[in-house]
Amino acid sequence: MEEELIDLSSTLFEIYRRNLVFLEEYFPKVFDKVDILSKELDEEKYFPKYTLEYVDNYFDILNVETNSWYYGENTYADGDFRAKHSNFTKDGSLDLLRKGLGGKKLAKSESFKDVLPIIDYMNDIIDFDTIEFQKVYKFIFIGTGLGIHLHEINKKLDPFTTLIIEPELEVFRLSLFVTDYSEFQKNNKKLFLYVGDDKFERINAIQQFYNYHNYMNYNIKHHLLIQNNETILAEIKDFFSTNTTTSFPYSLTLKNIHRTIKYMRDEERFFDTTLIMEQKVLKDKPTLIVAAGPSLDNYIDWICEHQNKFIIVCVDVILRKLEEHQIIPDIVVSIDPSHLCGKYLTTENKDFLKDSAIVFLSQQEESVVEIVKDTKKYFSQSIPLLVDIGYMGSVSNVGTFALLVSIHFGANKVYTIGNDAAFNQETGNRYSKGSSNNLVDELDSSAKSDNIISNYDVMEVEGNLREKVRTNRILMTFKEAFESTMYSLKVFYKDLEVYNLSDGVKLNGFEPMSFEIINSLVEEMEEKEKNIQELMDQISIVVEMPDYTKDIKILNSIVNKAKKYKKNQLTSRNGFLEEKLSLMVWILEQSKKTNGAIIGNMFLHYTELVDIYVNFLLNLRQQNLYDKKHLIKINQLWLDGVINVITDIRKAIS
Repeated sequence: MEEELIDLSSTLFEIYRRNLVFLEEYFPKVFDKVDILSKELDEEKYFPKYTLEYVDNYFDILNVETNSWYYGENTYADGDFRAKHSNFTKDGSLDLLRKGLGGKKLAKSESFKDVLPIIDYMNDIIDFDTIEFQKVYKFIFIGTGLGIHLHEINKKLDPFTTLIIEPELEVFRLSLFVTDYSEFQKNNKKLFLYVGDDKFERINAIQQFYNYHNYMNYNIKHHLLIQNNETILAEIKDFFSTNTTTSFPYSLTLKNIHRTIKYMRDEERFFDTTLIMEQKVLKDKPTLIVAAGPSLDNYIDWICEHQNKFIIVCVDVILRKLEEHQIIPDIVVSIDPSHLCGKYLTTENKDFLKDSAIVFLSQQEESVVEIVKDTKKYFSQSIPLLVDIGYMGSVSNVGTFALLVSIHFGANKVYTIGNDAAFNQETGNRYSKGSSNNLVDELDSSAKSDNIISNYDVMEVEGNLREKVRTNRILMTFKEAFESTMYSLKVFYKDLEVYNLSDGVKLNGFEPMSFEIINSLVEEMEEKEKNIQELMDQISIVVEMPDYTKDIKILNSIVNKAKKYKKNQLTSRNGFLEEKLSLMVWILEQSKKTNGAIIGNMFLHYTELVDIYVNFLLNLRQQNLYDKKHLIKINQLWLDGVINVITDIRKAIS
């Protein structure tokens, strides 16, 4: 018996050693975390919460603080049970293809018109009641435990791409003695691994997993080990609900390209990131970002009194309220591609913005730009169309974009007001009084069914200036946007001081600041220089448009080749995939000969969308889906889409 235990111990340490070698090579951040913990345990600087125990011929984890077992049952039997109930159906998965009424057939949308013929054809030939896949391409494990179930499920389903998330470092370290993690990266498979409880790092790992072979993002299998990690599963669901390809169809990007090129040809001024980094025009200038949240009402008179002390950056929706209170913004930010922004920018006094700078994303609707044609306006590329002038990025809402551009412009001491991510706690108003938007949220959703999850469910969360505030799910997306933007900015800008004056939700990365403190600080501030347009001119240029004559010839050759491929007589699924891949590679090679990356990126944007449908179809276990007739039809429909997209690109740059 003693000899068996010695052999077992030797085996455990050999698995652990191999795992450390694997982690050090492929996941150095995880390796460093494990290495630091191991040294602290060896030096008795850290007392373990968990220990690995061998009980009745199986391993379990003992929580030494509570004297309770992590599993409390045979872990090998548990792994077998979990593997037995894992299958190739849609059970236990995120179905990322939009469904129409009734929830079975695929939904159709004019926003991705060139994919509609394929969707219609699939709706006709697929039996959506009996969906089973031939292979699982993407799998997420939430919680490792000792990793035994990971091994068993992986052995059965053999997913091509795996994401493993474990919030507790101690638990993960113990699993390294039992489970060989290198098996998830053998035979051209890919593993993504995150260990820890940092939400932003975790979301970053999910993002990387999503981006890898994103044309397979039609179905994501997942397995939750313990109920304590349900919040992580909720994060994953939230991420995929807002980051699917179907949410950002390529047709909107085409419209974006068309508008951007028009503004460049109209000789509008565009920001140049090289100049921005060199000049840092807002450095050491106290900057106040004014958003439209309800807590602005508490500050509006104070801002009017002290507006000469700050560079004031406001969002478009609050501009008319500022005009009413005679607060002249230095910079007005507007990014929404809707005509409704025209209403936000229409002021009573035609000269109100004569000394201000208006910052647009180049996706802006042309009628909106026309409204402010007599003002000083500047554009930031909404897509990286011209590489020479760089790209500041794009975010989900105008408030976070105001923060983004202010900090890129060099602002290192920033104050924010109105970014509440919560409604008015007494009235339910989502916006400040007098803003161009007016919406009232429910103050209580307790009467609703517990079985229905709504964007307007009221929740109580940590407040910025008070202990708790009430908000709802849709407003919490603003919190996430602010926090993720700030997280990414702090990587590049180390001397940032960002203060939140809002009486709303606590934002990580923003320092809460009360009225009393800011009121005492403002007395020591010097008056600002009134030269914002001059500063914006220093970091912007009128771009020189590239000559697209050669590009148009290349696009014509792509259309001609695609038409020839339509005549191919296909007899097998592999034959279709080989022909399709061959043409895609050729198109991307041709795109490298063009100006910038516009053609290649646009084609990839289209293929990412269409291929999640095509790959879904080609991975189904259903009879007669892959006979000659269906393959030829799918090939022709796919090529029709390619031809239409390339033709649309040609129109956009002509």
